[in-house]
Amino acid sequence: MNIIPKNCIVFLLVLLVSSCAVSRKAVSPEISEKSYYHYILGVEAEMSYDWEKALKHLELALKEDTDSVYLKTEVGRLYWRMDRIEDAIKITEEAIQKTPHYEPALSLLAEIYTGQKDFQRVRSIYEKLIEINPEKIETYMHLAYIYTIDNEFDKAIKTLESAIALDSHNVMAKYYLGRIYVETKEYEMAIKEIERVIELNPSFDAGYYLLGVIYEALDDIGKAIGNYEEAIELNPYNAVVREKLIMLYLRQGAVDKAVEQLTEILRIEPDNMKIHIMLANVYIDNREFEKAEKELRMVVSAEPENINAIYSLGKILGVMERYEEAIEQFEMFIKFLPEKPEGFLHLGLLYIQKKDYAKAEEIFKEGLAIAPDNDDINFNIAVVYEKTKRFEEMVSYLKRTIELNPDRADALNYLGYSYAERSINLDIALGLIKKAIELEPDSGYIRDSLGWVYFKKGMYKDALREIKRAVEITKNDPVVFEHLGDVYMKLDDKEAAIDAWEKSLEFHEKEKGLKERVEKKIEELRPGEPRKRRNGETVNR
Repeated sequence: MNIIPKNCIVFLLVLLVSSCAVSRKAVSPEISEKSYYHYILGVEAEMSYDWEKALKHLELALKEDTDSVYLKTEVGRLYWRMDRIEDAIKITEEAIQKTPHYEPALSLLAEIYTGQKDFQRVRSIYEKLIEINPEKIETYMHLAYIYTIDNEFDKAIKTLESAIALDSHNVMAKYYLGRIYVETKEYEMAIKEIERVIELNPSFDAGYYLLGVIYEALDDIGKAIGNYEEAIELNPYNAVVREKLIMLYLRQGAVDKAVEQLTEILRIEPDNMKIHIMLANVYIDNREFEKAEKELRMVVSAEPENINAIYSLGKILGVMERYEEAIEQFEMFIKFLPEKPEGFLHLGLLYIQKKDYAKAEEIFKEGLAIAPDNDDINFNIAVVYEKTKRFEEMVSYLKRTIELNPDRADALNYLGYSYAERSINLDIALGLIKKAIELEPDSGYIRDSLGWVYFKKGMYKDALREIKRAVEITKNDPVVFEHLGDVYMKLDDKEAAIDAWEKSLEFHEKEKGLKERVEKKIEELRPGEPRKRRNGETVNR
């Protein structure tokens, strides 16, 4: 066993007391000579984070010096660190009972009660501490914080103003005052205080950050970005500020700058999977799917059960038409979250893309077994039945979709257009599509459906008006141009009809069977004449 020589005790006491926790810095403890030895061993153990050993020696020191409020307070602090809250409160209150104005014990008790969220007691302690020592600015800031917890902002402001009156150059008091003004949305007052903070301490990055928050709240994006950039210049490791900058850069459309910030965060924190996902989402929004895939696969590799990454990876693989890989991701999604209908929805949609309608139906039925009221799955199984020419089943599920979500425009349009195509229930179809138009007045496809119902009802001028509007919106949809030609034909404008049909043929690749159908119409109108050709870009309907 190592024994500290007696002649070293006083030297070690001075050295350790001067270098330990804040609570001891301002204390000149009056410890009896006989308690020095255990006190020193206790402090040494505490500095090594050996709480049990530290407590043992401090309790032995207290036995040697039972009247020491300093030792009682230090034992209380150890109890608190060891989560022995009741013991901590009891011995600290004993110290206060013996010496009611002993600041370290009162401060410790305030900290303990703060942890217990007993803010009324905390408030009374800090108010008492200010009475005891009205020159200690830190106490005012603690009390102001407690007032803000109780939403007593006026008291908090007055308390901080009292602190600033004691020291007009106190940066932290002014900073906290500025923060309170932000809470109360008194932004001009907040700016005034924080600008004074930066004037006093130009390297105070938190001040620039708070100014950024204020200007962002005021929707002055330029000044918000400027202050966030100043904060980053002073503290490059502040990821929170970089995330703020990222969102503002994206809001301005400055994607490259957002990517630069995300990349810099990852340079500092390469294992930050949240940032990898954010970067992937930026790439997705910018349609840089390969880059997004790289980030998401990194996340899935590090966190195989990261559902958000699996979901996003599955979606972009589907967009890139890598259906088998996308299917694998959504099968994994369902494995981890079998109760979530989203997995079945997206998996079924992938099978629709593959034109494997039997498998899509099977997946959607599995989804409906766990979520029968999911309007997305009901709608898409109706699409499967339309693709497989099962009209009655399609109608049944479309009606169910509308029952679940009466404002679902695509379902209203789908059912109305399906009726119109068969020239049945035309008045019902008109009502369905008119409601869809109210919900999405700028949809070219719904406008086309409305025109087509009018066409089927023999209302050709109304049909022409709506389908011409549909052409203006959709620009290059072959079916809409075909419909336009059909309307012109009914209005006996053969040249306009042929012109519209010719335009339809420019984009025929997007509608299976359209080329043969439209060419037949032109041939019937101009038998034996060569068809006029145009070059046009092909897009999906």
